[in-house]
Amino acid sequence: MRNPASVVPTGAGERRLLAVMLALALLAGVMPRGTHAATGDPVLLNEFLVSHTGTDTTEFVELYGVPGTPLSGLSLVFVEGDGAAAGIVDRRVDFPAGARLGGNGYYLVGNPAGLGTHYHVVPDLALPTDALENGSQTVALLEAAGLGDAGSLVTGSETVRDAVGLTDAGASDHWFWNAPVVGPDDGFLPGGARRVANGVDTDSVTDWAFADDLLGPSNTPTPATPYNAPPVADCGPGVTTDEGVAAGATLTATDPDGRMVGFSASSVPDPGTLAVSGVVVSPSAGQPASATLDVPATTAPGNYVVTVTAANDDALPQQASCTLSVTVNDVADPTPEPTPVALPPPTASTAALWAMVHGLLDGHGIAGDKGRLLTDRLEKVDRFLAGGQLSAALAQLQAFANQVQGLSPRWLSADAATALVQASATVRSALSP
Repeated sequence: MRNPASVVPTGAGERRLLAVMLALALLAGVMPRGTHAATGDPVLLNEFLVSHTGTDTTEFVELYGVPGTPLSGLSLVFVEGDGAAAGIVDRRVDFPAGARLGGNGYYLVGNPAGLGTHYHVVPDLALPTDALENGSQTVALLEAAGLGDAGSLVTGSETVRDAVGLTDAGASDHWFWNAPVVGPDDGFLPGGARRVANGVDTDSVTDWAFADDLLGPSNTPTPATPYNAPPVADCGPGVTTDEGVAAGATLTATDPDGRMVGFSASSVPDPGTLAVSGVVVSPSAGQPASATLDVPATTAPGNYVVTVTAANDDALPQQASCTLSVTVNDVADPTPEPTPVALPPPTASTAALWAMVHGLLDGHGIAGDKGRLLTDRLEKVDRFLAGGQLSAALAQLQAFANQVQGLSPRWLSADAATALVQASATVRSALSP
């Protein structure tokens, strides 16, 4: 039966004005129709019943899609399709904050009394008895933003998630958003429609079959089962440090309907030093937990892929994982200081020469880097003398004299050079057999 209670409660003048505006727009071909819902949307109209035998106490709309899909911000609308009134929103049903598809992927809107009596289910969102229009119409799932209230005229520019039309074969019927149109059923309005296969959406009328207006078992209104939202872990950006320099990364995890209480970490390869510390559990459901991944200064150089796993405190705990890279740069070791070579003490024979050279170095009579050329020669003289290698020692004394002459006069004064050469000759003469 047609539902007089669902007629839009607007004044007669306002309703006539809307009807005239719509009729003119349709005749002119300028009424925007929008686009149909995208195939494969995460939430779809799946089954609905708008009319059945007797008083309509068992109307419902069943949604189906990806479990946990949020519904807040969406609206169910029922748009008049008959004659001059076509395009007026008969009823708009907004989903409350926090509404989402259940763990089974379903969500049910409908009349509690009849659904309980005939199908023994409780809808997730209640409709009053006899709430829906019993005529040609478009049933649509829209984004609430930009959608007019009940009694307003649709523009066609609304954002549509899914839509389907019903027809009683009226000659002047209209449908919106390019919805596939189901009906008539033996010349009458179908009681509703259901997808041939749950969630299969090709935006074609072949997706749909007639609902049973006799309230038979082929109607399967299904409410949502509890949905346990999965937690999410965030490792943040990777970590890069140098060998010997400690570093760390901030880790967070959130469970939309629970508390995160623990973190653990594993690494490939495993340096044996990475660890999680400073765990701060979620103060309440939906609040983040945090921890720190420690990269100690003792971590060996290398590239590591670290997997962090966070867990909640549900009776059946859930986990969430994330990964981050840890790079410890290999820092070159400093050049080791050479091990000093033990030198024999200056001999009595070279003591005077050593004293002259040290005097020049202390008094800046010769540059330090050039002075080393002379001390090297004297060290060799002493080493050869200590080893009993007299000939080699005498040759080094001559090389010392030649070195002195090569440094003069640029790096050593002529007088100092003459004194050193004479002293060297004296030592050579004393040592010669």
